[in-house]
Amino acid sequence: MNTTLSVYFGSDRTYIALLNTAREGIEVMHANVFPHALKSELDINHLSQLITKDLAPFHGMVQEVTFSIPIEKVYIYQVPNADLSRKAEIKELLSAEIQAVEPGKTPDDFLIMLIPGNTSDNGSKHMLAVLTDLELINLCKKCLSGFKVKISFAQNSQFAAHSACIANYPEYAGKSIAIFGVQHHFIDVSVLHAGNLAFYSLYGIPEGEDFGSVCVKILTSTLPTYLADIPTPDLVLLYGEGLRKDLLDVPVIGAYLKPLQEKEITYL
Repeated sequence: MNTTLSVYFGSDRTYIALLNTAREGIEVMHANVFPHALKSELDINHLSQLITKDLAPFHGMVQEVTFSIPIEKVYIYQVPNADLSRKAEIKELLSAEIQAVEPGKTPDDFLIMLIPGNTSDNGSKHMLAVLTDLELINLCKKCLSGFKVKISFAQNSQFAAHSACIANYPEYAGKSIAIFGVQHHFIDVSVLHAGNLAFYSLYGIPEGEDFGSVCVKILTSTLPTYLADIPTPDLVLLYGEGLRKDLLDVPVIGAYLKPLQEKEITYL
C-alpha cells in the first residue's frame, strides 16, 4: 500500500489529490483545487501554505509526491527516422530547435523525454521529444519540499491523460483511443493504438471557426489521412481547462458521434 500526493500546477489553478494505491486499486482519499497558480518564486510560500494546511489531517500519511504541468509549458518535436542508439544526433537536432525559440538555452537546460511512435509503412520510425524546462521543474519541487518525501515530476497534462486513460479504461487496452486536450484557443490531439502513441499534434481554433467543426475535421479528415492503417477511434476522451458545456452541445459533434454506433465519447 502506498499513499501519494498528486499535484497539477495548472495555468490558473492548482489541483491536488491524495491517492492510496493498494492491490485492489486506487482510492481517492482527498481532493481539492485552489484558485492560485505557480508562476514564479513569489508564489511558492503562499501556495505551499495552502496545500499544507488543506492536507493537515493527512500530512503524516504522504509517502511520496508527484506533480504534472500544463502541456503549454513544454516543447514537443517530432524526430524522424528515430534511433535511440544515436542519442548524440538527436540531441544535436533538438539543440537547433531550442535555439530557434530560446537562443540562450541548450538541451542541458531541459528534461528530455523521448516517446517512440508507430513504425510507418516504409519501415521508418519516428518519436516525440518532449522538453520540459528544468527551472520550472525545480520551482515545482520547491513548492512541495515541505513534505520531506520523494518528489518527482510525472508528466505534462496531455501525456498524464494517456496514463489516466490506460489506468481507467483497461478494456480499451488493445484498441484505438483519441484524446483531446481542450484549451481556450487550441486542442492537443493524441491517438493511442494498442497502448502505443500512434499520433500527436496541436491544432489551433481559428477565428470564426467553432470547436465542434475543428474536432470533426480532425476525426473525419486529419486522422484517417495520417493513420490510414489504424481504425476509427473506439473511444474519444475530452478534458482540459477550455472544455465547457456549451462546446459539447455543438450539433456537429453529435452528428459525427451518431455513426460511431457502439463507439463512445467520454469526458475525463
